[in-house]
Amino acid sequence: MKKKFGIIGNPIKHSLSPLLHNYWIEKYKIDATYSIIEAEEKDLPNIVKKIKNKSLSGINITLPYKQKIINNIDKIINDAETTGSVNTLLQDKDGFVVGENTDVYGLQAAYLKELENTPNKKTLVIGAGGVSPSVILSLKKSGIRNISIVNRTREKCLFLKKNLIILKFYLGITFNLK
Repeated sequence: MKKKFGIIGNPIKHSLSPLLHNYWIEKYKIDATYSIIEAEEKDLPNIVKKIKNKSLSGINITLPYKQKIINNIDKIINDAETTGSVNTLLQDKDGFVVGENTDVYGLQAAYLKELENTPNKKTLVIGAGGVSPSVILSLKKSGIRNISIVNRTREKCLFLKKNLIILKFYLGITFNLK
């Protein structure tokens, strides 16, 4: 049976995810498809139901649903628990729809070589949007301790700082709001 995967977000038509994923699906002759799934916030519960009933095998999530999807799934794991942000949904062996955050690992892998032996480095995160918790956690896992955040609005920085207060305490991060 052909597996169906996709990506949700809004706007989403610009996404290159189907091009990328379908390349690998074709290259490795996987019996699957990957497509854009247009969705409004009201559609999130129905999308999760499609994973539960196996009409979808899994999805990726992008803005603005990375946090909003959490209220519709059974559990979140690993980095998604720390960041409060989910970019991947799948059904586990027990039938639960699980939210995971692969952004942290992907970001860390992208710049890991550049950050070797950098415990005293200072970093600047530009923007306090949906992926910023993942960026901050990936920096921390790479050994960075001094992280500054800038954004157009101070409120979003304060919101991020407030929501990451546990992260701050747990990870020993210094937040500098600009």
